[in-house]
Order: sequence, then C-alpha cells, then structure tokens
Amino acid sequence: MRWALPLVVLGAAIRIWFAATAGELRDDERHRYLPISRSLRAGEGFSIAGRPTAQSMPLWPAVLALLPAGEQGRWLAALFSTLALPVAWAVGRKLASPRVALVALALLAIDLDQAVLGGSLLAEPLFTLLLCLFALAWAHGRVALAAVALALAVLTRPEAALLPFALAAFGREWRRPLVLLVAVVLAVAPWAHRNRRVFGEFVPLTTTGGIALHSGMNAADLEMPFRKRGQARNVEYRHARDLAGQGIEVEYDRGKAREALAFARERPAAAAGLVFSKLVQLWTPLQRKGTSAVYALATLLAWWAIWRRARFARPLIGPMLIVMTLVGAMFLAIPRYRAPYHPYMFLLAAAAPWRRP
Repeated sequence: MRWALPLVVLGAAIRIWFAATAGELRDDERHRYLPISRSLRAGEGFSIAGRPTAQSMPLWPAVLALLPAGEQGRWLAALFSTLALPVAWAVGRKLASPRVALVALALLAIDLDQAVLGGSLLAEPLFTLLLCLFALAWAHGRVALAAVALALAVLTRPEAALLPFALAAFGREWRRPLVLLVAVVLAVAPWAHRNRRVFGEFVPLTTTGGIALHSGMNAADLEMPFRKRGQARNVEYRHARDLAGQGIEVEYDRGKAREALAFARERPAAAAGLVFSKLVQLWTPLQRKGTSAVYALATLLAWWAIWRRARFARPLIGPMLIVMTLVGAMFLAIPRYRAPYHPYMFLLAAAAPWRRP
C-alpha cells in the first residue's frame, strides 16, 4: 500500500491537470452529452433540440444533469478516473499478486489515454470505474454486487452486455453469468420500453450502433494509410443534434448499419483487411496516437505474459479482453473505445515476468 498511494496521487494529478487544461469540446461532448444533460436539468427528459433521443445510454447524461453546469462534468470524470486506480489495484491483488497489481497500477496511473478521457465530458471514465467495481466484486465471488455494477455499466455503455456471454464461454459455466445477464436485462428493460414508446420502434440500447459500425467498416477507409484504417477518419456524419432535431436518428442509424453490412458482404476481402488493421491497433505497439505509448508497451508485455502462460485466480482478464477485441474489431479500435479495458490489459502485461500469481 505504501507504493500504491503515491501512484494513485500521481495518477490523480495527471487527470486533474488534463481536466483543468482541457480545450475545445469534442463533437460527442458538444452535440450529445451536454444537450441531453441540459434537457434533463430543464425537465424535458432525454431529448435534444426538443425531440426525444436515444443516442446515448442514459446513466452518464443523468449524472451530468445533477451538476449546476454540464461543463463541470470534467471534474467528475477526473474523479471517476482517479477512483478507478485503487479499485483496479485491488482487483490485481485479488486476481494475481501485490507486485502484479502494483505494476498494473503504475501503468494505469501514467496512461495518457486514461488521463485525457479523465479531462473530458465523455462516458468512458464512469464506465471504466464501473467495470473495475464489477471486476472487484466478481473476483471476490460477490455475484449480486457484480450484477449491480455490470447493470450500471450497461446503462453507461452498451457493450458491457457482452460480458456475461464472454464469462460463460471462457469459464465454461453458465449459472453465475446468467445472474449477470438477468440483471442487465432488468436494467435495460425500462430504457427499451421508453424508446419503443417514443420512437414506435424497438431500440433496446442506442441509435448510434449503426453509425459506430459504419465508422469502422466502409469503403472510404480503404484509401487511408494502414494505421488510420477503420478509425472513422475518412467519413462525415450528421451531428447528434441534427439527427434528433429532424427526428431521423433511428432511420439514419439503421441505414448506416445496412451500408456497413452491405460493404462487408460485397467486398469480404476488403472488410477482412479493415478488421485486421483494427486488430493491429488493439494488440500491437503500432498506434495512431502518441498518447498511447503506455498501451503500446503493454501490448508487448501482454504477449510475453500469454507466451509464459500467465494465470490469474479467476477467469476474468480473458473475458474482458475478449469483449475489448470484439468491440474494436466490429466497431472502432480507437483509444476511447478500448480505454475502459486498459486495466485488464495492464494486469496481463504486469504478469509477464511471473508464470503464476
């Protein structure tokens, strides 16, 4: 603990610095999270430009709406990102050993991808903390608490719903993952019912899944350099505010999903090439951003750990990284999408020098 506390303080200082010096808001911050939180604060429900929306899962905009001004969410995000540090350290101690946990904590503390997100209004810092809380409860065998944390995680970012399936496949048992799945269904049901009522169509999660799918699977990306393919660098999309204001977000999102699937069917070799480029971004040191240097190092150590057959007390690291890989390969392998899974990549990397916990 004497070494862990200074690392947490260091990580907090880096995140606070990014929150204090954050520049212009990104599109998702300016056109999605802030407008929804302002509508909630004004008593207008989940809406943008006076029209109902489902372009975000509900938890993070609801949290932002509790603040007097949405921009203050940067400080809350920095807090969530900082709180994830000791929780991830505790997960590492339970699944591996104190030395593995400490190395993973050091990587996580100085990871600039985490720090940049910690100074933003994006949902990733809250999602990362919830995944860490889920992992801690799961590692201690507290299935009910793990189910609550996972349900909240799904209400923040939808891909956490894949975790029960990954855990069942990796651990070869279904009873405890079934509890998680039931919790996820119960958490999402009111949101899906609301969407059915306001849109007249079944929208269980968000109206941005098709856009994200198309962002990583489209013909325009074939003209990009290899390290930029499948990264949403060469396609323009309508702003969330425009989609909601015109009442076309469901139709637009499903249209983008159809375009992506049509491209994959008509040009399977090109689609496979885009998937391969994204897998390279996820599992090799070849990164598209300089802030990913820590993650790039971790990928090398992770392969070393896999080669040495590093083992953990419970089958949790594998399922987490499987979900990260599926999300990155299907949608985007950008730092923002994979950052919530960095604690588990870093735990795998930290286990490289030791065969067993």
